[in-house]
Amino acid sequence: MIKSSEKEIIVRYLGKQPSKTIIPILNKKRILNARGKQFSPKSIQDIINGKTENIRVETQIVKIVEAAKRKENNIEALKTQVFN
Repeated sequence: MIKSSEKEIIVRYLGKQPSKTIIPILNKKRILNARGKQFSPKSIQDIINGKTENIRVETQIVKIVEAAKRKENNIEALKTQVFN
């Protein structure tokens, strides 16, 4: 289950509407809801808010945030090299 402190990190790296980033990746990896349909923004929001638990989706969210964080760190390192 995602905690509020983790939610803040998700929002920091994926923006105020993280479902726009998360849903296409879930679809690409063919991770579907219990009915065999793609996840709705509301269902992703419920998972991020900690109202619903879904280990597969939470794992993907962590991986997406990790990739976004790594990308940001790479950009910061490049800026440091170029501008210092």
